[in-house]
Amino acid sequence: MKLKGRVALLTGANDGIGKAAAKLFAEQGAVVIVTGRRSEEGMAVERELGEIAGDPKAAMFIQADISSEEDTKRVIKRIADIFGRLDILVNCAAMQMGGTILEAQPEDYDRIFATNVKGYGMMMKEAIPYLNQSAHGAIVNIASLNGNIGIAGRSLYGMTKAAVINLTQDAAADFPKIRVNCVSPGFTKSDAMLKGLMATGLPAEECERLITDGTVMKRFADPGEIAAAILFLASDDASYITGTNLMVDGGAFSVGRYDVAFERDPRVCGKK
Repeated sequence: MKLKGRVALLTGANDGIGKAAAKLFAEQGAVVIVTGRRSEEGMAVERELGEIAGDPKAAMFIQADISSEEDTKRVIKRIADIFGRLDILVNCAAMQMGGTILEAQPEDYDRIFATNVKGYGMMMKEAIPYLNQSAHGAIVNIASLNGNIGIAGRSLYGMTKAAVINLTQDAAADFPKIRVNCVSPGFTKSDAMLKGLMATGLPAEECERLITDGTVMKRFADPGEIAAAILFLASDDASYITGTNLMVDGGAFSVGRYDVAFERDPRVCGKK
């Protein structure tokens, strides 16, 4: 088991990539703590992780909003009080937002940066003193393909994910005892992804074809495929890797045209 005995915190793990990573971490022997805003879903994830681990004490859900400084402090304090240590932090929590900078209001900047950037930084700030004491300290931040290249109608989201990549690289330089890396997923099948496709006003099947035709592998990722990359960077398999941005996008970045569907999004400038 790659993570046997390690204590891992995954934020935003109620569903999608975060939940898939939490399940994989439990399979690999970690004590897994997950956070999310919705308590009912979070408690269900806690039970599922306990069953995977074969020990209900090896899984815990803490309701929290990482955009709140009070919540980030409370989460890390509770982990420290119960387990006395922290070995891995995975920042998965994120807010999605469509539209161009013409549609964006000042409060939109505040809301999305509070979760996607400030929340990551505050959680890292609270976790780093404990990670520095671990022989296996690792942080994995979830960025996005959209943080590496522009996508029509995704300005604010792309800004935040570009910031996550830079935050990761800076933290890797600042804290050499901790391996700090990020994963940039491409389009990944999830409820959030399907809602985004519906917002374009096109049938979901047509959106899927337009997007996946721009990738080498001609399909969306499964959340488990992104989770495998997160596990790699969190484990000793990546013992000499820090400050990296791992693209897991089915070749979309290399090919370049993966956002055709979103160019027809009614929220994009001029498309009414």
